[in-house]
Amino acid sequence: MPDIAVRQSIITSAYIHIPFCSHKCEFCDFAAVAGLSHLEDEYTDIICREIEQRVARINSPIKLSTVFFGGGTPGLASPDNLKRIFETLKRVAPIDDSIEFSIETTPHAITEEKAKAWREFGINRISIGIESLQDSELKAIGRDHTRGQALAGLEIASSYFSNINVDFMYALPTQTVESWGKTLEELVSLTKQYPSIKHVSSYCLELAVNSPLLSRFPRASDAYPVDDSVAVLFEMLVETLTNAGFVHYEVSNFALPNFLCEHNLVYWRNKQYLAFGVGAHRYVEGYRSANSKSLKKYMRDCMADEMSEFIDSATEIKEALMLGLRMREGIDVREFEESYGVNIARVFEKQIDKLKSGGFIDFDGQHLRITDAGVLISNLVLTEFM
Repeated sequence: MPDIAVRQSIITSAYIHIPFCSHKCEFCDFAAVAGLSHLEDEYTDIICREIEQRVARINSPIKLSTVFFGGGTPGLASPDNLKRIFETLKRVAPIDDSIEFSIETTPHAITEEKAKAWREFGINRISIGIESLQDSELKAIGRDHTRGQALAGLEIASSYFSNINVDFMYALPTQTVESWGKTLEELVSLTKQYPSIKHVSSYCLELAVNSPLLSRFPRASDAYPVDDSVAVLFEMLVETLTNAGFVHYEVSNFALPNFLCEHNLVYWRNKQYLAFGVGAHRYVEGYRSANSKSLKKYMRDCMADEMSEFIDSATEIKEALMLGLRMREGIDVREFEESYGVNIARVFEKQIDKLKSGGFIDFDGQHLRITDAGVLISNLVLTEFM
């Protein structure tokens, strides 16, 4: 079997995690903290040191074409600190002139001053966590912004950025088919009002075991939509956005033509990527590794991996298959064999036949893809290949 191509590929993407929030949402399971913004300057010093030290250890060629500030709420951070982090990265890693440079933020963190500062040091794509346009649903999931603040933040962002992503969630407590329909209808209106909205991410609510939201709305609560309704909510999402001209290019992501998220495509195509900051996960030279999710531990030793795993050929093939099937275009089995030395149509013949007979997979002899019905149970479909 040939060497796995990803281990010789150029590293083109870097993720930078900023954990600070004004309020931690009750469904959140990310490395995010509230009430500790006084540590931001020190955290910036540490993450700059991590960038310098980690990049110095890498043998693979680097030419960054995407950088992504995620969180947490990077939009709450001082633009000067974000700029300092980016300048450190630029100093140690070549960066493409046509970089896709994204920042995540809550809508109420967006101000004219910040938006202007972000643009001035190179950010050209903004991802806004709106989640819902119904105040009752925002309150139910513990968001600390309102519908009015969401619209105000979007208006400011559209004045400074021509490439905006908006995040929405469904299967929320208190959400109904009717309320989701109203949100989707207004979303389409907003895309017409603000042509800068080029991308929509929409995820089904998944509650972690220790999610505070479970204390108010246990899994069996009548406040959640029933299973059949969740399928309806997803179908409404797909129909509404595709009718509005968006391409459903990944299970949870939609984009206008030519505005797919290049950063996330690196993940889904199973390519190498850098990552820095508390809880950050990276994939470099055959290893998946992660920093501690504990802010205290990370700041004490930013180079101490909490997890590091060498991905052998068999595992990498399965991961590439799983990630590739998340893409709605699916997998070209001939290209897959050229890259990984495996004919997946032959190796997974039984699984493909089983899923195809159930209507969950399409396979024409060259392209393997999940159907619309398969998307609704995509996690179950993907486990068939694991």
